[in-house]
Amino acid sequence: MPGDPMPDLVVVGDSHTACLHEAALAQGMQSRMLYINGNFWHENRMRPHPVLGLSAGYRAKLNRQVSAFAAAQGGSVFPQGVPCLASFGYHLGRLTPPFARQGHTPDDDHAAADDSRLFVSGAMLDAYIHHHRHALFRVLRLVSRSADLVVIAPPIIHSDPATNAIAARITQLLEAHRIRVFDPRREPGLDGPLAPHWTAADGVHGNAAYGAEVLRRLQIKGMLRAA
Repeated sequence: MPGDPMPDLVVVGDSHTACLHEAALAQGMQSRMLYINGNFWHENRMRPHPVLGLSAGYRAKLNRQVSAFAAAQGGSVFPQGVPCLASFGYHLGRLTPPFARQGHTPDDDHAAADDSRLFVSGAMLDAYIHHHRHALFRVLRLVSRSADLVVIAPPIIHSDPATNAIAARITQLLEAHRIRVFDPRREPGLDGPLAPHWTAADGVHGNAAYGAEVLRRLQIKGMLRAA
C-alpha cells in the first residue's frame, strides 16, 4: 500500500523469482516480489514505462498488478536506491523447444555427428534471440540506467547444447549493454545440472536453499548489499 516502508530488495520476473524472494525473507530482508508468468514475458509485449518502470501492452489486468506493486514503493517497480534482482529476459523453456524442434543446433560438433541436425550460425542465433527478446532487453537496458539492477539467469536444469548456447548468448548480449548479470553457468558448483539439494519439488526450479546460495555469491561479488 502507498506509504509502506521501502523494501530492502525487489525481485521482479517469472517463476524463478520465488527462490530468491524466499531466501531474502529467510535472511531477514524486507523483500518484495513481482511475479509475472513466463508466458507474458515471452509474448514480447512487456514495455518500459517512464513512471512505473514497466508496462504490459494490451494486458489490463497485468497492468493493474504492475501499478499496485509500483504504488507500494513510491510509484516505481524499480525504485531508485533499492537493489533489484530481475529474473526475466531468458525464459529458456519457451525459447529453446521451438528452436530444437526444427532440428537446429548451435553445436557444430553435435551437428557433424548427426546428419539430422542443422547447424546454425552465430548470426542466426542472435537473430532468433532478438526476435523473441528485444522488448525485454529494452526494458532491462532502460531500467539499468537508473536502478541498482542485476539480472539473474536461470539455473541449469537440463544441459543440452541449444539451451546452453542460447543462455550464454543472452548473457553476452545483456552484458554488451553494460547490464550486470549473474549467470550460474559461470559459477563453480552451479555450472552443471542443478544438484538435488538445490532443486525445488517440481524439478524445474531452484529451491530456497539455491536462492540463498545465489544471494551469498551476489554479496561476495559486491553485486548485492548484505542484509
